[in-house]
Amino acid sequence: MLKLRIAILVGALAAGAAAASVARASALISMSLEQLTEASSEIVQGQVAGQVSRWNDSHTQIVTLTSFHVVQAYKGDAASQVVIEQMGGKVGNTSVFVPGEMAFKPQGDYVLFLEPATASRYRLVGMTQGAYRIYRDAATHQDRVILPSYNRMQAELESLGPEDPAGTLPLAGFHKYVAAIVDQGIRVPHGLALPVAIVSTEACGAGHMHVYGKTTTVLFPSKSLVIPAGTEVEGEAVLLSAMWTIHWDELNVRGVHAPISATNEEKEGTLRGRNLILQVR
Repeated sequence: MLKLRIAILVGALAAGAAAASVARASALISMSLEQLTEASSEIVQGQVAGQVSRWNDSHTQIVTLTSFHVVQAYKGDAASQVVIEQMGGKVGNTSVFVPGEMAFKPQGDYVLFLEPATASRYRLVGMTQGAYRIYRDAATHQDRVILPSYNRMQAELESLGPEDPAGTLPLAGFHKYVAAIVDQGIRVPHGLALPVAIVSTEACGAGHMHVYGKTTTVLFPSKSLVIPAGTEVEGEAVLLSAMWTIHWDELNVRGVHAPISATNEEKEGTLRGRNLILQVR
């Protein structure tokens, strides 16, 4: 009977992990370095400081928490230590493996592309795609980044330096390239349709409101851009002849602001909670 209970428990955990993996399937879409950069709230170079696996609060899933000492920040305002949360791990005699999650090496050095998981933890953008291992080349004493197989020999990476050894690039060139992507900001293509839910409004006088919305699905509008679900959109609404005209003017992708131009018309009444499509002009 005890063996049966253990088998049922492990089966339930595997099913839960599989369901969670399906729920994050969009994260497994192959992403370019530009997309990873723009989808990240923080990008840091860090070293593994510790790791622990444990049950979640409801004792239904095992999660692994890996802490990193931050050596350098490429984007965002991360603290000196960050914690990455991943599904799966081992607690006692129970192990749960989740395809697509990164296996960090003790004291390993990485470039990490991060997005918020909770108020105090992060997750990797694109799961394994969001962690680049760093190593010191024994012959040249140069720090180099190991590229995932899907990213090797991409044209945009050829300018960073020779792939010698194959499948690696100099860390300094990699950092410079990521920094250039961060500096260039967001380019939102014309004609893009953004599904948005209005989350709040702020009165600015009679018949005028500031409107705040969030995108409701992840979008990959080009090879160089990803717009995560929950991306913030702002605009101004004017009431005239029983109709609200909303002029959207700003998109905030993981802390990087981009100007947009889109207009929606909505019937008079409370705007908060409405779902609509923004057509970027």
